[in-house]
Amino acid sequence: MGRRGTARASGRRRTGRVGGGLLALLVGLLGTGCAAFDTEDDVRRAEELAEESYPGELEVVDARILFPETTGSEVTLSVGDDPDAAVRFRVDADRDRCDGGPDCEVALRKAVDRARREAGHLRAMRAAFDGCGQPLLATDVKLTAPWIEARLTDRTVDDVLARVGACVQRWVTARAERDPGAVPKWVTVNLVAPGAAEDLPAAKSTLPAVVRFTHGPRLAALARDPYYVAAYPVGRDADRTVDAASAGLRIVSPLEERQAFSRRIDASVLPALRATYPDAVTTGGAGMGVWRLEQGTLRRMRGYVLFCERPPADGKQCFGDLAALVTSDPEGRDAEVVEVLTDIRDERGVLRLPPQ
Repeated sequence: MGRRGTARASGRRRTGRVGGGLLALLVGLLGTGCAAFDTEDDVRRAEELAEESYPGELEVVDARILFPETTGSEVTLSVGDDPDAAVRFRVDADRDRCDGGPDCEVALRKAVDRARREAGHLRAMRAAFDGCGQPLLATDVKLTAPWIEARLTDRTVDDVLARVGACVQRWVTARAERDPGAVPKWVTVNLVAPGAAEDLPAAKSTLPAVVRFTHGPRLAALARDPYYVAAYPVGRDADRTVDAASAGLRIVSPLEERQAFSRRIDASVLPALRATYPDAVTTGGAGMGVWRLEQGTLRRMRGYVLFCERPPADGKQCFGDLAALVTSDPEGRDAEVVEVLTDIRDERGVLRLPPQ
């Protein structure tokens, strides 16, 4: 049930897929109660390519359809001599294309090279954080933003940032040794409360480490509750020195909480603005921007609130001619205006604001 209309045998392709629009596809799914297509033919083609180019070295471990596209699959293969590496590439057996191009052998070679590089990046990340007492929970799919546990309070925030900064330095040093040009100017680390890692969704233990640590449901579960993001500047000196003392910290919350914070911050700051600008109106949505915690505390944060000195004519929306640098508690209450900036847009009207 549900096989694609394409078979591939002895290197020859037989095309029998019935085309159709997305609506027809969905109607078919609902009407038959079974899948209108699957990954079988694409997996078979990936296995053929693997055996031709890397005999006995690669094994298909996962595949998923590229919905809403009606052809092609993303196929994942493990590498025999590297249990961390995950070879992922798109295969369309019906059109005999891989990763969007006609040369599937080249696409597979590039995917294998990429998988080995990514496995090396993950090993460097794990060695750096596990080795300094901050076990890695997960990482983004680009392998640039690790997730770890950390207990943050007003009393511990500086110590935690310093300790995590030492881990970041180990990681940056390892990255620089592999590829000096790949070291970014900033490194971010996601910090979740202790215990957040309990009962996290996990990919199958037999899958490559890169797949397990970038597992989508695992990342979604970690981001379900508010968490902190620490940003560390990396020097351009030969040692790529991480400046832990200058690390910035911000809170990332679910959408509903950010919207509530935004409403409260707008309401809280407006009376202070109207003390100087009696007819001031805000643009709304200020809390949806970037708000950073002040150095050394979790109790105060600062960000920008855009506003107009008076409501625009003809009932038009205020897009912000002025910007107030504001401090607030993390709930969006008790707002105070630090300063008002007047020259905030360039000659094309693009917003230009200095860091908080």
